[in-house]
Amino acid sequence: MDQPLKGQWAIVTGATSGIGHATALRLGEMGANVAIHYHGHREAADEVVSQIRKMGRESRAAQGDFRKQGDVFRVIEELAEGNHLDILVNNAGTLIQRYSLHEMPLRHWDDTIALNLSSAFWAVRAALPSLVEGARIINVSSIAAQTGGGPGAFAYAAAKGGLISLTRGLAKQLAGRNIRVNAVAPGTIDTPFHEQHSTPQSLADVAQRIPLKRLGSSEECAGVIAFLASTDSSYITGEVITVHGGQGLVW
Repeated sequence: MDQPLKGQWAIVTGATSGIGHATALRLGEMGANVAIHYHGHREAADEVVSQIRKMGRESRAAQGDFRKQGDVFRVIEELAEGNHLDILVNNAGTLIQRYSLHEMPLRHWDDTIALNLSSAFWAVRAALPSLVEGARIINVSSIAAQTGGGPGAFAYAAAKGGLISLTRGLAKQLAGRNIRVNAVAPGTIDTPFHEQHSTPQSLADVAQRIPLKRLGSSEECAGVIAFLASTDSSYITGEVITVHGGQGLVW
């Protein structure tokens, strides 16, 4: 099997399920050593580490609540310790909960912005001493950044929109070190995210409105992230690639 990332080190945040899980495994398949962050699922994290090690790669995990700046710095510094960091995938994030404007606790806004936007900035700052010349940073945004989000998801949409702007700003800031910064913006992907925040009927309705008539998969998103992590995308920076089966064309 071709291993274009052989010997490189990657960190994937939020790597125990969905897109983060699929990305960690894809980078491992491409030859990278992969360190992962998780929040609350230690057994799932241990399983990801085990799967990557079975590929003959190095792997380790660290726990942290990425709503907290101190946790982000601690986790990134722990995972990057002693290694030159080639790839950072800022995937940690979630909707947390749906709220209408008049019902939303103000703390929910702070938590949502911290988890889905600030944590990516904190992670990059923490990783800076370890990032090698030519490193790649990939941020996981969302179609919500373009649409304003579904019902009760406007705080999440605002955070993911900010993440796109952060991606472009970082791309300019870090170009002098040949560090490329890009983002992916998934549409409605069949992941545990939607098991928690959507109903089966609402997902079926969404699938019918998508031109390709189906939801996307975590593996399809991981494939695009892997492309941005590889030399195949060596002249791409500050870009956002949507992965939504045409959903953004008809939303």
